[in-house]
Amino acid sequence: MTSKMVLVQLIFLVIFTPQFYNNVECISFFHFTQDPPPVKDIALMSRYIVHHSEWATLSYIGNQSFMDGMPMGRVYSVSDGTINNSYGIPYIMASPMDLSFQDVVKTKNCSLVLSLAQSDYCNKKSYDPEDPRCAQLTLTGKFVKLDKTDPEWNVAKTALWTRHPVMRKWNILVPGHKWQFAKINIEHITLIDTFGGRKYPTIAEYFKATPTFKYWPKLRHSVITVKENVIIDEEF
Repeated sequence: MTSKMVLVQLIFLVIFTPQFYNNVECISFFHFTQDPPPVKDIALMSRYIVHHSEWATLSYIGNQSFMDGMPMGRVYSVSDGTINNSYGIPYIMASPMDLSFQDVVKTKNCSLVLSLAQSDYCNKKSYDPEDPRCAQLTLTGKFVKLDKTDPEWNVAKTALWTRHPVMRKWNILVPGHKWQFAKINIEHITLIDTFGGRKYPTIAEYFKATPTFKYWPKLRHSVITVKENVIIDEEF
């Protein structure tokens, strides 16, 4: 069977099968990319980690009465652009009902920790997440909530909703949470990507670096539920 015939069959499954069944297993396309850049290119390595991370840990100082002044952390989904476009600025979508969001909006100072341990690369190399070769990055700066009148609001929305499609449902299914977009204004960068200690690319070097995009299709199964003409794609 040719690759063209396989592609036609996959398209048929995705488009037409939900018309006949309430719950169907289908195939959706995600992507994986080339290995990280050489360790000597510290700015490019930093941009690579940010762009290919789906989530990160946001660290901040707590303000709630029970944790006032204590260091805290919260995992958030992140994106710095669409799959083929990298701005280098990490965006998140969160609710003001989230206590972490309330704290970091007040203090503003924060750090975002990202790691290639979430990628296929470290697994392929059998690198433990603590292994320096399983690169990790800390972006330190200010947490900035984006207003809807800010031109960057739409940039954040597109970046997150294309990389994390399920977020579209959050806005519909739980509208009372008043979801908001925010970004990290990067002021300092700390990189660990091999043995020998930390590296510190400058902000100018970081934003000047231009990631390359070479993607191949990666199959991932999902279950599509059709109910009252609404298609819900539950990925797993």
